[in-house]
Amino acid sequence: MGKVTDPIAKRIRKKAAKDIKGGFIGKITHYIPGWHGYQEKEERRAADKVLREFLADQLRLVKQDLEKLQMMVVDYNLTKTWETFDRMLALCDKIESAIRYADYGYAAWGSKEKINERELDRMYEFDATIIDDIGEINDVVEEFMDKMNQGQFDEAWNYTYRLWVIMQRLEEKWNQREGYMKGYQD
Repeated sequence: MGKVTDPIAKRIRKKAAKDIKGGFIGKITHYIPGWHGYQEKEERRAADKVLREFLADQLRLVKQDLEKLQMMVVDYNLTKTWETFDRMLALCDKIESAIRYADYGYAAWGSKEKINERELDRMYEFDATIIDDIGEINDVVEEFMDKMNQGQFDEAWNYTYRLWVIMQRLEEKWNQREGYMKGYQD
């Protein structure tokens, strides 16, 4: 769990570390006892925020594609899919907001409660699986759009159902992450 191998997560952590360490203040704080551990946690907190914003932004882009698909299924009068598309778009909004405004991942410096590195790495694992699900949604959307553009409507319900299942799985994973955080905080 401790070592981050995902290239996106590495890049995000590096950017967050660079933003926090910089300049004159970074040199001064080097001499403050206990500062390094606090700074490392601040870097993780900043990385968590950047990662969640990235996830929410990716989900927003997926939603835009889902909206285009919804217009296509309406234009082609594929009524069986309409209700599910409405539910998917609402669920997409709900998950995006939950991700964008979630807790940062650990208690502040000086707080009685601290989330240790192992627990924070567990949260990164949740986030990595969420990245995978968003990617899978995007892949299915692209496949579905290709079929629609080719005039192949026979599989419209199957694609819609696949997207719905992945969206529900994404929500479940996010709820597990939140439950993990709440379980730790209680």
